[in-house]
Amino acid sequence: MMVPLLRAELRRIVGRRGSFWGAIAFSLLITIIAVLAATPDQDDTAVEIASAAGRYSGILGIVVMGALAGSYDTANGTMRYLVLTGVPRWKLAIVRLLGMMLAVLPMAVMILVIAVAWGSSEGGMTGKDVLESVWAVLCTLWVWGLVAASVGMLMRSNGPAIAVGIVLFFGGALITGLVSEYISKSLANYLLPAVFEQVAALDTPDDNSDIKLALGGAFAVLAIWVAALTALAIARTNRDEY
Repeated sequence: MMVPLLRAELRRIVGRRGSFWGAIAFSLLITIIAVLAATPDQDDTAVEIASAAGRYSGILGIVVMGALAGSYDTANGTMRYLVLTGVPRWKLAIVRLLGMMLAVLPMAVMILVIAVAWGSSEGGMTGKDVLESVWAVLCTLWVWGLVAASVGMLMRSNGPAIAVGIVLFFGGALITGLVSEYISKSLANYLLPAVFEQVAALDTPDDNSDIKLALGGAFAVLAIWVAALTALAIARTNRDEY
């Protein structure tokens, strides 16, 4: 039962061509600009530069895709028809989240192909560089895809969901910096943007003196953040009237 639902959800996400292809095109554009403009060195290799440019520019598109995936059916009045099929609401919510994780894969592949191709042409690329870039790209797109889809399900309206998703990422980074500067650096290490950055970069306190959280702890805190947001979204979907 889950596979047909997942296929249908993927068709819906890809069918919103403006958000899906727009997100991929924007990420492609910024990645190409980075390849043409940046100069790799020992600290920032070609693979790292290209993958970083692609995944961070891709976040903007992923937020729009995820917010629409979470809110579209409710905002447009079609959720009631999905509910009438007899599929449990919690399953519809989970399918949306899984659909987002699959829908971001074409963007991830595109970013990584460019990064590896450029890294190969520059020379000095190692398997470790490639694996770290694969993890960074997937972690970024999956985490913010799930967060954005959860926000969409919670907001139930396309425009506000997109706005909140964008503010959550960019504003969250600002808030994290302010908390670190004026309140507590230790507290800032537990906020979503901080643990996301640490996990995506696989940083440890030994690698970065500003980090006070062990990598295993960062994985756990990030899992709690994502689980809490997705649980709230599933609960909202399960309890709402349509």
